[in-house]
Parts: sequence; C-alpha cells; structure tokens
Amino acid sequence: MRIDIKWRHEGDIAIASILGRIDSTSSDRFQALMEEGLSSGARGLLMDFGRVSYISSAGLRVCLVLAKRLRSTGQALAMCSLSDVNREIMAVSGFDKLITVHEDPESAIAAMES
Repeated sequence: MRIDIKWRHEGDIAIASILGRIDSTSSDRFQALMEEGLSSGARGLLMDFGRVSYISSAGLRVCLVLAKRLRSTGQALAMCSLSDVNREIMAVSGFDKLITVHEDPESAIAAMES
C-alpha cells in the first residue's frame, strides 16, 4: 500500500495526516514526505496516525530520526490517533517514552500549544 501525507497547520504546529502502511517498502517515502513538511518552519510536528494501518520497525526508525532532529532544534513532536495495534507497537518498542502519544488531534494540539 502506498503512503501519503496531507499537511495542514494549526497555529505554528504542522500536522501530518498519514495514510497507509509504514513498512520497509514505504519507509523511505514516509521519511521523504515528513522531511518535506518539516521545512515549513513550524514550532512543532504532530503525526496523526488515524489512517495508518500498521507501522513496522522501518517506520519506527523514521520516527526516531525525526524525534532526534526535532529535539536538536527545540521543536516539539507528538503523535495521535493510533490504532490499538499501533499503540501496542509503540508501547512494546518504548517509542511512547520518546514521543508523546495523544488520543486525538485536538488534545495533542492543546498540549503542544501550552
């Protein structure tokens, strides 16, 4: 399945609404699309996983690269709307300790703006 990202901004937060399956065949495209959106100069990045069917270790690697890059520039990073499967993947891998996870975009944006 192809990966696609729709971008929007809420104040100075860039929101990436991700669609598809993030695995070894799509992780390079996922990273390229995310890096394009980071160039917007936003103060923070919210990854909305509401339409992501699955994320593999290749996708997690991209998230780790993004987390390190944003942390080094003082930008915030969060994710929201994870399915039960993806939430479990984040918990088992420990990524929920590196990247804040929110239930929905509204609560994530509120937390990132405060």
